Amino acid sequence: MSQKISNAYQKHTAASSCAYLFPVILLGYFFRLLNFVEMRAELQLFSFPLSLVLAAALAVCIFIYPKKHPRILSIAVLALMAAGFAVLGCLRAVPTHRYLLAPLVLAAIFLCGVAARDGIRERRSISFILSHLGLCILLSFSFFSAPDRIDTALTIEKGKAVHLTEESMPLPFETALVEVHTEYYEGTDIAKQYKCTILTDSVTRHISVNHPAIHKGWLLYLSDFDREDGSRALLRVVRDPSIPGVLLGMILLLAGAAAGLKRSWKSRLTWPALIVLAILFTAISVSRIRFATLPPALRSFWFAPHLIVYMIAYSAMALSLVCMLLSLIPRLVRARDLAVPLMETSSALILMGIVFGSIWAQLSWGDYWAWDAKECWAAATYLLTLCAIHLPRKRSIAAYAVALLLSFAAMQMTWYGVNYLPSAQDSMHTYNNR
Repeated sequence: MSQKISNAYQKHTAASSCAYLFPVILLGYFFRLLNFVEMRAELQLFSFPLSLVLAAALAVCIFIYPKKHPRILSIAVLALMAAGFAVLGCLRAVPTHRYLLAPLVLAAIFLCGVAARDGIRERRSISFILSHLGLCILLSFSFFSAPDRIDTALTIEKGKAVHLTEESMPLPFETALVEVHTEYYEGTDIAKQYKCTILTDSVTRHISVNHPAIHKGWLLYLSDFDREDGSRALLRVVRDPSIPGVLLGMILLLAGAAAGLKRSWKSRLTWPALIVLAILFTAISVSRIRFATLPPALRSFWFAPHLIVYMIAYSAMALSLVCMLLSLIPRLVRARDLAVPLMETSSALILMGIVFGSIWAQLSWGDYWAWDAKECWAAATYLLTLCAIHLPRKRSIAAYAVALLLSFAAMQMTWYGVNYLPSAQDSMHTYNNR
């Protein structure tokens, strides 16, 4: 009887949660579509106040919402977002496609905000609070600041100062090219670094791959240059007001993931397993990298941690899946004691890998999330691991095993399966296969 009452209460709470959030989601969805109206130049004037109004409305909903959201609602939103990212990972990168996720992103912001609010009130673990708060902040700044982001191209020449972009948009500064050159590895014709020296408002600045210049809040990236005489260069010019908020969200997420790792590693078996995996796959990863002739795009501080963390995360998930499948055998049910912390460890490490890669992408080409096929599948993998983590494990072992199996399948798509999809033709992660 009590179980039926509990189930009925959960269904009622889920329904009221959806009804409570529906107006905000609907408003946010139409707000997102403003980016694709033909009169975008005129509507751009209203983007900032609309962002503030919508963000304020969502914040009020988070703080005044009287109930705790049911766990089943979180799992449903995470699963739908994972499916959405997986679909986007299979399609060619078309800007309109990504905005189909707008309602789910708003729902995720709402749920993360409510979870962080309740976590603070109930004095939950620091990992729980930081993770939900960080994701809420990251998604909020990414979503609400997107219409104000400016990403354009600027062609510069030697001895000629320009301030108009290729779209005839005036910039608040003038830029002229001084010189561009390619640095080669000694004794080879393999490019080591592409470098560019420019003048911005008579101030000399140096740009190279993974090292943009910053001027008056604008980021300047070297995209291409004339290799015949070096008289012209193409710059990517980006102004993104969301970067500070996104970085804050990333820092909180990393702190939450680190705290979660500390909690997951309390198991005596987890430490030895992770140490062995870390040594093994770090050695394998490093041995396959030709550090002596790395292309300019890979010459970044974030390259090694991004790759190694992913390798350990993937191997931990594989071992977790094996342990979970073994635990379905009555005599080996104790294997579950290792499967769960390994899964939580894998989820935290995947998050770290995504954050490291996002920071690297921001430094490399001015966009921490480019909706690349491999990025989308990495997000789908992480969201599926969150589905498993949100499941009540004591009562849903079979469901946990299914979620873990789906996470492992998405991981395989991220690692190599995406290379065989049509979307891989435009992927920035498969350039080495061309």
